[in-house]
Amino acid sequence: MLTHKGTVTLKTERLVLRKVEPGDAQTMFDAYANDPRVTKFLSWSPHGDVKNTRALLESWEKEYEKPDCYNWAITLGGRMIGTIGAVSVNDRDERCEIGYCVAYDYWGKGIMTEALRAVLRFLFDEVGMRRVMARHDTANPASGRVMQKCGMTYEGTLRSWHTRNDGSVGDAKVYSILRDEFRA
Repeated sequence: MLTHKGTVTLKTERLVLRKVEPGDAQTMFDAYANDPRVTKFLSWSPHGDVKNTRALLESWEKEYEKPDCYNWAITLGGRMIGTIGAVSVNDRDERCEIGYCVAYDYWGKGIMTEALRAVLRFLFDEVGMRRVMARHDTANPASGRVMQKCGMTYEGTLRSWHTRNDGSVGDAKVYSILRDEFRA
């Protein structure tokens, strides 16, 4: 049985993961929401205006009222540089799926690995998840390396899984980790 705690603040060596705030809209827009390099493999297109980012954050803020909402702003030195969250939570099966993105300037610096480890620890140890999965576009292997560094196991490839922002069709690699594997 899951013990939902909502999006609580998590701290790592370099990062603070916290709820998004209204004041994050301009920072998020400037740092990555309008960057096609960042959104290339995501389910949403680059924001053309900060108004789009503001509307997204407002919708996320409303979700915080639900105890099973897990959606963090990734901050470094007090500045929002990305997001990570459980995009699908299943109470019955004690599982969820993780989605994440980080500003291009922070790619390859271990930021997302550090954030994902903190979220996995919280979801397994505090919430009681049994299984956490994540997937990435096969054309974005760096995202898969983050999953591997966090101990996740490759499970297979979903062929023609999604339509990318440019209209092309992409495959997705699926990774997962179980509570007992994470604790080991």
